[in-house]
Amino acid sequence: MKGAAIGKFLTLTLPALMLTVLAAGAGVEAWVRWRWDPLKGSPGFFESDPMRRQRLAPDYTGWFAGVPVHINRLGFRDDREYSLAKGASTFRILVLGDSVTFGHGSVGEHTYPFLLEQKLKAWRPDVDWQVWNLGVPGYNTSQELAYLLQVGPTFHPDLVIVGFFENDLIQNDDVPSVIQNNTPASVLKSLVQRHLYSLELYRRVYLTLLWKIGHSNAYYQRLEHLAVEDELLAKTEQVNDLAQQRLTPIERLTDEQVRTFNCVYGQRPNPAVIEDMQRDAGFAPWLGAVRRLQALNISGQYRMLFFLNLAPPVCPDGDMFYDGGSVAINAFFLKTFSEGAPAVSAYDELRHRRPSQMPNACCHAIGNTNLVKAEVLFDFVRDRMPSLVPAR
Repeated sequence: MKGAAIGKFLTLTLPALMLTVLAAGAGVEAWVRWRWDPLKGSPGFFESDPMRRQRLAPDYTGWFAGVPVHINRLGFRDDREYSLAKGASTFRILVLGDSVTFGHGSVGEHTYPFLLEQKLKAWRPDVDWQVWNLGVPGYNTSQELAYLLQVGPTFHPDLVIVGFFENDLIQNDDVPSVIQNNTPASVLKSLVQRHLYSLELYRRVYLTLLWKIGHSNAYYQRLEHLAVEDELLAKTEQVNDLAQQRLTPIERLTDEQVRTFNCVYGQRPNPAVIEDMQRDAGFAPWLGAVRRLQALNISGQYRMLFFLNLAPPVCPDGDMFYDGGSVAINAFFLKTFSEGAPAVSAYDELRHRRPSQMPNACCHAIGNTNLVKAEVLFDFVRDRMPSLVPAR
C-alpha cells in the first residue's frame, strides 16, 4: 500500500504540482512583462558571477533606473572602449562601489567618477587620465574586493578608489583568494537573468521578507529611513530629464554658519546606532573585507583610497544639513577605513552646502551632489597624495 502511495505521488501528484508551479510562474512573468516600464531597462543588465554573485553584462545597452546606460566590453559603465595596454602617460584609476558610485538615476556624464576624470584632465592635460567606473548596483564591500581580485591583474590600476555607502555592510561573504571561473550553474543563471523579467520581483520579495523578519535594531532602522528619503528617483519616467540632473552654481556656507545652526525639529543623536552595527552578525565579515583591502595597500600591491559617500540629514525646518548623530557615524567609518589606507568623506563638504542645491544627497546622488563628491576626491588626490601624480 505504501509503495502504491509513493507511485501515485510520483506519477500524478508531483507532475501536477510542477505544472501548477510552472503555470503560476508563467502567469507572473506575463503580468510583469505587461506592466514593465521600458525605462527600467530590459533583462540582461546583470549576469551571474561565481565569485561576485553577479556582474554587469558586457555590451549591454538599454535603460537602468530611468537613465540610458551602456556597459562596455570590459564590463563597466562607460560609452567608451579601452585597450588594457597603457601608454607612457596613462594614469588609470579604478573606482569600485555600489549603486551610488555606478550612478543609479544619474546621467553618465554626471556620475562622480566621470566628473573626477574631467577635473583631473583640466588640471593636468599632459596626463592620460582614465577613471573607470566599476560601480555595480547592489554590491557590498566583499563583492568589491572580489571584483578587484578578478580584474586588478589585467586592468593594472595606478590607484584604486573604493566608494562606500552604509548599506555596504549587509550580506558580506568571505572572499576566496583563488579566482573562480564560470560554472555551468552560473552560465544557466546568466541566461535566466537575460530573459526572465520577473526575476527582480522575486528578488525584491525575498530581500523585503529577510529585512522585515530579521532586523529591528537602530542601525537597520536608519538604513530603512535612508531608503525612504530616496524619493527623487522614485518615478523612473521623470529621472532622465530632471532639472536636478544639471550642474548649476552652488552656494558654500561658512564654518560659522554650519557650527551655529540649530535644527529645532531634527532628530537627536542615537548612540545605539553604532553599537547595533558592531553587534550585528554582518559587521565582522564586512570588517574582514575592509582589512583585506587595506592589506593590499599596506603591501604595495595596489594604492588604495577609501571614499565615504556619507551625507548629513536635512533639517525639516530650514534649508540646511545638520548633525542629528551623523557626525559620530561619519567619524567612526573614517577611523575604521583609515587604519591601513587613506580615507576621505564627502560628509563635511556637504554640511557646507544647501540641501536644495544638493539633489538626493542622502542616497543616489545626481547633479550637483556628484560634482561636490568629485571635487572632494580631486582635492584629496591632488593635495594629499602628491607622490601618486606623474611628474610633468
